[in-house]
Amino acid sequence: MSEGRAGSTTGARGGGARDRGEGGGEGRRNQKLRTRRALVDAAVALVREGRPVTIADAAEAAQVSVATAYRYFSHPGELLLETQSVARGFEAVADLPEDPAERIDLTVSRTADLQLGDEAVWRAVLRASLERWQEPSDEDARDVPTRNRLRLDLTRTALEPLAGTLPPDLHRRLTMAVTLVYGAEALITTRDVCELDRDEAKAVMRWAAGALLEAALREAEL
Repeated sequence: MSEGRAGSTTGARGGGARDRGEGGGEGRRNQKLRTRRALVDAAVALVREGRPVTIADAAEAAQVSVATAYRYFSHPGELLLETQSVARGFEAVADLPEDPAERIDLTVSRTADLQLGDEAVWRAVLRASLERWQEPSDEDARDVPTRNRLRLDLTRTALEPLAGTLPPDLHRRLTMAVTLVYGAEALITTRDVCELDRDEAKAVMRWAAGALLEAALREAEL
């Protein structure tokens, strides 16, 4: 009812008023998106500076009030988790070829380039997920997912052409195994444990994913 009355009123005032009315709602939505992105960018900047991420510091860097920041993120871990959305701008599974081997190689390669090129952010994301797992008494932290499923979804997309070729159990096992050999945990293993430089770390991830695919295909032929 109220929308109907408002529409009639703006209609009587002419197109300019109507345009301003419609733009107001869209403007508010856009402002919310800008505020959210500003907070995420502020968190990324804090991580790159080697500073701990707090809602208050992110709010200050984003030039919004702390109260406003808490309306978007209730816990620093949630804010750090959101930094992973920056990776979504880099479409790891965009325009993949048909060949499964090429698909998984390109997905792993693109993801490795993204994460190895911004290690500080991804190490902070991983640290935040471990801290949330260790603090079950923190109700705010408990409400935040420990990790999202982005990497698993990437792997499933890359291996999708094999869904009708491999037995379901083998396809699932391959999906889970490939998911192990790239991403933030693989970054830590290759860089810290194996002490590889970035190029070799990426090469090892790609080789491991390809080897798992070849093993699954051989098993399916037996």
